[in-house]
Amino acid sequence: MPTALKLREVPDLSEGVGIIDIGSNSVRLVVYADHRRTPIPIFNEKVLCGLGRTVGTTGELDPDGIDRALAALARFRGLTRALGIENVDAVATAAVREASNGDYFIERAEHLCGASISILSGQDEARYAAEGVLAGFPDADGIVGDLGGGSLELVDIANGRYGEGVSLPVGPLRLMDLSGHDIGKARSLVADAFDTTSWKPSKPVESFYAVGGNWRNIARMNMYGDNYPLRILQAYSMRHSEAVGLAQLVSGQSAKSLERAPGISRKRLETLPYAALVLEKVLQVSKASRLVISAYGVREGLLYARLSDQERKVDPLLSWAQNVGRRLGRFPEHGEELERFTAPLFKSGPLMAADKEERRLHQAACHLSDMAWRIHPDYRSQHVLTEILRAPVSGIDHQGRVYLSLAVANRYRSGLAKGEHDRVLALLDEDRSRRAAAVGLALRLGHTISAGAPKLVTGFRLKPEAGTLTLLVPSTKRDLLGEAVVKRLSALSRAMGVEPDIQVSDV
Repeated sequence: MPTALKLREVPDLSEGVGIIDIGSNSVRLVVYADHRRTPIPIFNEKVLCGLGRTVGTTGELDPDGIDRALAALARFRGLTRALGIENVDAVATAAVREASNGDYFIERAEHLCGASISILSGQDEARYAAEGVLAGFPDADGIVGDLGGGSLELVDIANGRYGEGVSLPVGPLRLMDLSGHDIGKARSLVADAFDTTSWKPSKPVESFYAVGGNWRNIARMNMYGDNYPLRILQAYSMRHSEAVGLAQLVSGQSAKSLERAPGISRKRLETLPYAALVLEKVLQVSKASRLVISAYGVREGLLYARLSDQERKVDPLLSWAQNVGRRLGRFPEHGEELERFTAPLFKSGPLMAADKEERRLHQAACHLSDMAWRIHPDYRSQHVLTEILRAPVSGIDHQGRVYLSLAVANRYRSGLAKGEHDRVLALLDEDRSRRAAAVGLALRLGHTISAGAPKLVTGFRLKPEAGTLTLLVPSTKRDLLGEAVVKRLSALSRAMGVEPDIQVSDV
């Protein structure tokens, strides 16, 4: 029989995957523990090399950029070997694809990184960017835009599928090179590129999913400027007017004036105004209702494309929550038992207002509800708030993170003290906050009945009715009743605005 003190084993990194992305501006290595539905990144390093800095005017990769890129690739090979990563995928994008000395660079690069390098076409880039967005947003509907140093890839996306995609030569490095660092000329180049393409949105656009480091940095500027309390870029969103205003503001700044912006890499400063130009134009053409930042792009798309159809249908949030429950909980099977125990709350009473998304968050909370048992009791609620709010998980928006963290925190403590997370919790409206708290109190009741052990809560049932919440207790387990159970049931009933009742039954 498994014991609570047996820690889960660390994944074997021989199953890991390394992705090397050789872009026009940066060269990056990301190592994942595996390539399942929710891959765990265990290492991520980026070097801003500027390979494509001179391709527009000279037709060749930048010489200094080549030296920096080759040095980075040599280091990446040493790191993957040290980590025991045998499966390494390497891809190169617009700059290498278009440069006259691209083949020469690839020959040297493959020797240094120890892996074959695939040169992606513009449509390949669009496809993998769309795959990456789907990995993070399974229900994505709108347009994906992936801005690299040399090009912009655009592709329609809806119902788990995407279109052919188009590649436009308007990456910031290319614009800087061709315009001679003249922002006015760069604006004309962007307008010309959009005027000469046949690409147009196929329908009204709800969301524009922005992929790429420059756009993430622009969004980060907005986060800091608004003092936004949750500094997670994945799924950060802005209304159309807000995003256009931000793009216009950034495109009118010099690199020097942008130095005052907090959280921005100095090496990104010169490219940000040009990236903002492109963002403004995309939003103007697409008329997207909102901008959504996707931290998932080509690299994650390469992993997602490896999955079977069945694996691609797996919910990334629930997959992550189940994995966390297996690794950190005392008894992994307890999550499913708690799902069954708490599910009746959604059939009547205040929790009936919960939509499909909230019920999904409820499922995740069940699997996460024992994740802090090793933490000192006085700190468990604050611990799970921090862990869930900041977890590297996809398939959830910022309000969903708050709901989930609030539910699991209330599993450990009824009612949270004022603290550092108050502003983050305010991202969730009052009704949903109350429902999240009720979910947590129901989980608290389930854990009190069972002491966190498997099978003990099985047979207990919650029966919400008008004005009453009844705990049905199987007669064979009536000995598990006690003051603690009554106390937890009363707390849950108060949160739901009903009276508690307990009935022992032979059923």
